[in-house]
Amino acid sequence: MIALCYGTRPQVIKASVLRRALATLGPVYAIDTGQHYDYALNALLYEQLGVAPPDLFLEAGSASHAEQTATILTRAEAALSRLRPRVVVVIGDTNSTLGVALAAAKLRLPVVHVEAGLRAADRLMAEEINRRVVDAIATLLCTPCEAATRRMRAVHPDATVVESGDVARDVLESVRSRLPAPASVVPGLVSPYLFATLHRAELTDIPARLGAVVGALAVLDLPTILAVHPRTRAALAALGLDAERQGALRLVPAVGYLESLALARGAAAVVTDSGGLQREAYWLGTPCVTVRGETEWEETVALGANLLMPPEAAAAELAGAVRSQITRWQGRAPWNRTVYGEGHAAEKVTSAIAAMP
Repeated sequence: MIALCYGTRPQVIKASVLRRALATLGPVYAIDTGQHYDYALNALLYEQLGVAPPDLFLEAGSASHAEQTATILTRAEAALSRLRPRVVVVIGDTNSTLGVALAAAKLRLPVVHVEAGLRAADRLMAEEINRRVVDAIATLLCTPCEAATRRMRAVHPDATVVESGDVARDVLESVRSRLPAPASVVPGLVSPYLFATLHRAELTDIPARLGAVVGALAVLDLPTILAVHPRTRAALAALGLDAERQGALRLVPAVGYLESLALARGAAAVVTDSGGLQREAYWLGTPCVTVRGETEWEETVALGANLLMPPEAAAAELAGAVRSQITRWQGRAPWNRTVYGEGHAAEKVTSAIAAMP
């Protein structure tokens, strides 16, 4: 038996293709930690991607980093002690990734880390802490790109490192033909428009930063659709920005996976702090501005598909960056779209697990 463990929106998306691929090796027991439990962030994904419900739901819910990780750790330990799977597969860099990996390692169960080897300069960022710890205890490290592969082979020579590519590309290619029209997602929407998402604590926890970003989006020449994460909505309400419209900015509830891809594909540019949307925009050929001082997906910046803008930047700087990206590409996307693989990552992860002793 293989235990496949996840708990957030991006992980449910990636687990959808991994679960099908891993099933070719034998039984797969799916554990959803419940780190994301909002319908649009989790349950809707199961419906859209045609994935069976998880075999176990740990109901971790929201809490501080320590409490949430501890809850996932103890509940995962109980489940894995009972199941005793051959390997435990975790994805990405969330508290779910860390909690489950720690539980498995302490039970001496082999850990497979999908999306291993990514790094940020801020080593105390929550996601960075999680990925470094998980990389250190995993038996098999499945990396999304060449830079991550080189890093893991240098830092963890005792682990098996396989460059699988990014499973998120697999999912995107599997649903590309099913994407709805943007106007069916946001009634009345006409092109050209911008699509934005903002959810990281570096923005939502600092009102002045969030206010500056929202202010920049509101004064851009194009209408902007901001899909609002629950945490972002609370932060905007505290700023008095909970109305549906702010100038050219239109706030909509968090959208489903297919709807998000549709809005990104049709947009003149994407503005985000999401690692997932950065890559999706890159694959879809849409210029992106990332509201962060750095990105783990550095290849998108090197190719010009992505432009970084620190969250503390002034509103005028962000607005200028968005205009620059739109002007630079003018609807063209000639960049190489294969630096994270060509859509066969789940197969490569499965083959690597099959080869484990």
